[in-house]
Amino acid sequence: MAWSPVYGQNVQGASLNLLGFGIGGRYEEGDYSEPSFVAHVVKGATPDDFYVKSEMTFAIWNQYGGPFMQPSSNGGQSITVQFNQAYIEAGNFLVPGLSVWGGAKFFREQYAPIGDYFYLDDLSGQGGGIKYGGLQLAILGYRGFGATTPPYNIDVNGADVPGGNLERFRTIFAGNYKAEFGGEAKHHVKVHGEFHVLPAAKLGEGYAVPENAPADFGGVIGAKLHLGLGQGNFSDTAVRFGTGIANGAAGGAKTYQTWGSPNSDNTYAGSFAIEAVEHLGFRLGDAAALEGLATFHYTKAAYEAEGAAPPTALEKQMDFSVQANATIFAHKNFHPVVEASFQGRKDGDGDLGTAVKVSVVPTLVPTGELSAGARPHFKLIYSLAIYNDAARDGAMSGYLQRVGAGPGVGSKVGQYIGARTDWYF
Repeated sequence: MAWSPVYGQNVQGASLNLLGFGIGGRYEEGDYSEPSFVAHVVKGATPDDFYVKSEMTFAIWNQYGGPFMQPSSNGGQSITVQFNQAYIEAGNFLVPGLSVWGGAKFFREQYAPIGDYFYLDDLSGQGGGIKYGGLQLAILGYRGFGATTPPYNIDVNGADVPGGNLERFRTIFAGNYKAEFGGEAKHHVKVHGEFHVLPAAKLGEGYAVPENAPADFGGVIGAKLHLGLGQGNFSDTAVRFGTGIANGAAGGAKTYQTWGSPNSDNTYAGSFAIEAVEHLGFRLGDAAALEGLATFHYTKAAYEAEGAAPPTALEKQMDFSVQANATIFAHKNFHPVVEASFQGRKDGDGDLGTAVKVSVVPTLVPTGELSAGARPHFKLIYSLAIYNDAARDGAMSGYLQRVGAGPGVGSKVGQYIGARTDWYF
């Protein structure tokens, strides 16, 4: 549950962050449920035995805010249900350590909990792949909906008649390799690569290729260095560079979420994006657990020549965040949390919008486990955000959009009071 101490508007799930979701603090998140079901078709006696399993994961949330569960879910409004995973995997297949899978699967590994952020290699989607030791390979397909960039759905003749519309899919060839070193420290280096293909839209012989749907491509290369610093302490440093239609990065976007407008030839040649992430974790004995996250994204659109894109289109985007979280083990059943972040966002040539945000979260932990990951949690939440003029004028957060903000209008202070339970098992 959530309340605004100033405004009467519903702020359930309205993030104070400039990037719109967890980067910078996730305590204003709305409710969701993510149940998973695993069927062990063949289950070996040891981890080295052959196995076959099927896994399904559902995501359930209310799309328009409001209470998630009450006598009628979301007050009688629709809630959204989707498959996040539905795949079959065979492990230790043919040779020990080799696994193959097909279906819809989480294809991701790097995660920063305080930002609810998967980075470097988040390509969860439908397709298939193999894994052998530290090597992973996958082929994944993606479909765009609505007014997408680049266009996936093309109206060929301007009329809603059979044969008048074309639909195409993006295919991603992805692979990464993780090599460990350092003995018991278990350091590792991970390299990651992607190649994106969007074929030209074509009809049968004698039909011209639509001018707004030529073939287009993109590539990604990235790497992560993990340092195990002993006693559960760690440092993860990752950098990713994407080009062409693989320029998704703005605000933490996935690489296939292409950003900006194309060139005058309707391709994204010349576009690029950079993602840089630093994620740290330290344990101060039985006194506290500390976690830090820093992110940076810069995206450059494809077009260069004047008039190649609509006047309202942005040529570039930049955002950053620096966030620190301290879980204090005041008592085995009481773990107050203090979190602070500084965030910035610059759209095109506009002014830099900034936010300073602080959350104070008294937390009850019935299990008494001295860990930031202990669950269940019963939390009281107070978050305060202070925006500059550019952030307020551009309504750069979900909270500002909800309570009303614009050029010279609205407050530059956001406040959020809430209560939450967290549970996973």
